[in-house]
Amino acid sequence: MSRAVVKELLIAAPPDEVWRALTDARELTRWFPVEARVEPGVGGSIWISWGEGASGDAPITAWEPGRRFEWTEHRGPVKLAIDFQLEPRDHGTVVRLVQSGFGDGSEWDDEFHMVTGGWAYFMTHLQWYLERHRGVPRDLIGRRDTVPLSRADTFSRLLTLVGDFEARSFVMSPATCQAGFTIAALNDAILFLEVEPGKDSCRAGFWLSTYGLGERLPGVRARLNAAYDSALGLSQEKEP
Repeated sequence: MSRAVVKELLIAAPPDEVWRALTDARELTRWFPVEARVEPGVGGSIWISWGEGASGDAPITAWEPGRRFEWTEHRGPVKLAIDFQLEPRDHGTVVRLVQSGFGDGSEWDDEFHMVTGGWAYFMTHLQWYLERHRGVPRDLIGRRDTVPLSRADTFSRLLTLVGDFEARSFVMSPATCQAGFTIAALNDAILFLEVEPGKDSCRAGFWLSTYGLGERLPGVRARLNAAYDSALGLSQEKEP
């Protein structure tokens, strides 16, 4: 038996534009990973990376332009499939995401719940990009650090990062220590906060996706990094 994460939403963009956002490497980096490479077609591959130690490639197992895109990840005998299905509707596109293959055992619980929260954010980010910033390059401000704190305490501290902004929450999951916000004052930026579990520590991260900030970008970057360091008690000399 296995479990699946299922997310569905209506995006005000035609199927061909949604397809490009899902399958074009440059477009992927405007809402999903930091870096991407795509070798198109069944038998091709997708490589995505969020930085050192957080990257991987997988074979493409479904490629139906404008309709369906799937890749699979193998972990020994376990196969995890990430399947996007597109359907035109009401001058837009319904996007249905199914990530399947999670086992029912308790050893899968953390990953299943973290992935569920992650896709709640990334599917909204896909919609936000296509409806608000389509075709605009993303400037990403992000950090990820291991800290000797509890997950709950770390998450509470991370939430202080939005204190100086008029942020609107669309994902808030204290159980998995994940949150998503949009920030109108930063030209409709979108922010993700997440704390990953660990044995004697946890890993805290934030990713602020900005579009068209121009000369404001360095100031926002410095402000967020300083707030992050202060909230988690990190050295102010740490590189962003």
